[in-house]
Amino acid sequence: MDKERATNSGNILYIRLYEVLKSEIILKKLKPYSKFYSVRQIAIKYDVNKNTVLKVFKMLEENGYIYSINGKGSYVKDHADFSISEKVIPIMENFRYGQQNEISEINFFNGTPSKDMFPVDIYLNLAERAIREIGGGLFTYQNVQGLKSFRAVLADYIEKYDIFVDSEDIIITSGTQQSLSVIFKAFGCHPEKTIVISDPTYPNAINFFEDMYNIRTMELENDGWNMESFEELIKKEKIDLVYIIPNFQNPTGIIWSTEKKKKLLKLSKEYDFYIIEDDCFSEFYYGLDDGDEICSIKSMDKIGDERVIYVKTYSKIVMPGIALAFTIPPKKFMEKFVLTKYGLDPNTSGLNQKILEYFILDGYLDKHLEKSKEILSVKFEKMLSLLLKIPHIKISNIPRGGFFIWIELVDCIDGEIFYYNCKLKGLSVLPGSIFHYNKRNSCKIRLSFLSATLEEIEIGVKIMEDILKNYKI
Repeated sequence: MDKERATNSGNILYIRLYEVLKSEIILKKLKPYSKFYSVRQIAIKYDVNKNTVLKVFKMLEENGYIYSINGKGSYVKDHADFSISEKVIPIMENFRYGQQNEISEINFFNGTPSKDMFPVDIYLNLAERAIREIGGGLFTYQNVQGLKSFRAVLADYIEKYDIFVDSEDIIITSGTQQSLSVIFKAFGCHPEKTIVISDPTYPNAINFFEDMYNIRTMELENDGWNMESFEELIKKEKIDLVYIIPNFQNPTGIIWSTEKKKKLLKLSKEYDFYIIEDDCFSEFYYGLDDGDEICSIKSMDKIGDERVIYVKTYSKIVMPGIALAFTIPPKKFMEKFVLTKYGLDPNTSGLNQKILEYFILDGYLDKHLEKSKEILSVKFEKMLSLLLKIPHIKISNIPRGGFFIWIELVDCIDGEIFYYNCKLKGLSVLPGSIFHYNKRNSCKIRLSFLSATLEEIEIGVKIMEDILKNYKI
């Protein structure tokens, strides 16, 4: 058994090392036809067996990343066709391996809850009920705006957040990314438009924006943007859209103050721009005394003069596989949004909509949220307490909710090098550079406490501590 475990461990190590070296080539850190590392260099640098390195070199050569010349060593192949965005690499690698734990990594990467938290049994019962009651109608093309009964349930449910709309004001989508696609295509990009985003922010949003809009960034303070600086910007330049995650922001965990939320809404009317409010984490608060701090901007929006395009997903709240979110645009844009949604995806799953409708109606959602918060608050406190003991780590904003802890590696420790060292040791994290539109602050790292067990949190933080102790400053 021990021999088998050792063999598996060796196999995992060579796959990790292969991914690290391949990434360096793809990111063009090594020029085509330049001399590649020697086996000895890699063995020393990563403290691995030479036989493992030879196996990795053979794999790189077989897949067209390097070539060897007898007596001279290995060289980098012309990899122009391999080049992709530097920001995308860590996300792709972690989704390829980390999401399903195919190579047994400790997961500090994941932005969605562990599968152990999914209410699978309840969903199974509700699926049977939906099919029994509705039958084949669930599997035909649905209303492009979403099931009317589901939208009515959502309209009633979000009244608890002081958002008052009718079922006709809601559009059901297949997730946050589709909601953003609908918004951007509905607004169009001709003539050229400008959007303001936080620095840092959700990387998939950046990927959407950068091909369609002029992007301006605002530094994120511990309670939102500096509103005086923002007003200076919009006085000089016409702004069309603002995108923010105001509650427990990804990646920082920051909550915008109520004062700044109100100020942003006021400025949107004065300077004629619209606010995309991505409200995906607000239910997950730990230890707040009251809920006023986590109010949505949409709850302040004036009916008849709406400025907020509200987006909410159930991938985070329940589980990603249901692929459901909803968008509430200003009323005057509804027809355009529905038409745009039809062009992108005319049929969001009727079965999933009906199941989630029952899940909310029968009170399962509130119970699931309470149970999830209990589990996550324990994990959060565990990770936070361990991180605070490491001298090479600084936490500028201690979050009071959400899924992430945003850390800074002090003493000029490079975040990308740290990321690859963690990956090689079997720990999956995300480097801070991918959360910035203009790559900077590479000493930042985003950690998630969602998927790891308490034991894995201890092991993972210990791996980080050991890497930082051995780091040559």
